[in-house]
Amino acid sequence: MPMTEPRNHDSLTDFRQGSYLAVKELYNAHYSLLTDFANQLIADEAEAHFIVQDTFIKLFLMRDRFNSKEDVKAFLYLTVRNTCFNYIRAEKADAPVVGVSWLQEARQADSRYDDDAVRSAALHELQQQLLDLPEPEQAIFRLTCWERRTIPATAEELNLTPVAVAQHRMNAIRSLREQLIAADLFSIPLFIYFVGKTSY
Repeated sequence: MPMTEPRNHDSLTDFRQGSYLAVKELYNAHYSLLTDFANQLIADEAEAHFIVQDTFIKLFLMRDRFNSKEDVKAFLYLTVRNTCFNYIRAEKADAPVVGVSWLQEARQADSRYDDDAVRSAALHELQQQLLDLPEPEQAIFRLTCWERRTIPATAEELNLTPVAVAQHRMNAIRSLREQLIAADLFSIPLFIYFVGKTSY
């Protein structure tokens, strides 16, 4: 049975509480506009999608800090803009353009996960995919995403540099996304929810 919530329920409150449907509502409202915005800045459609997905993940991990929808929107656009500028400064814009053949299938998969049972089964499968990641990516993913530890705290615990922790986390998220696309399990809002959810 599909998960439903009262129509008069505050979607920002739902988002702060970690609701999948609130994640999907924000995704539906902003994702396409943000990817268009990013693509205009860096002229790389595939990287634009990854930048926006990573921005949504950051937003979801910090969800308890936002008190208005305007703050959420400002965070999304500023973070995408700044990440795009960093991408350009790193001269990655000269890299070959990669297609986004996975995008249509991912969008078609979105509605299937509105059902509680289907979403639960998919989340279990995503956890299994996580086990295929090498160490220390698994540990860093769990600590920084699910346990919401800071990068410096994680670096200290694992005796790594903060730069290494940030790189491992980025590698983990990108590798997991590639595995899910290959396994036909990838849905952008479900992926954001999976990475940013604090417990399973």
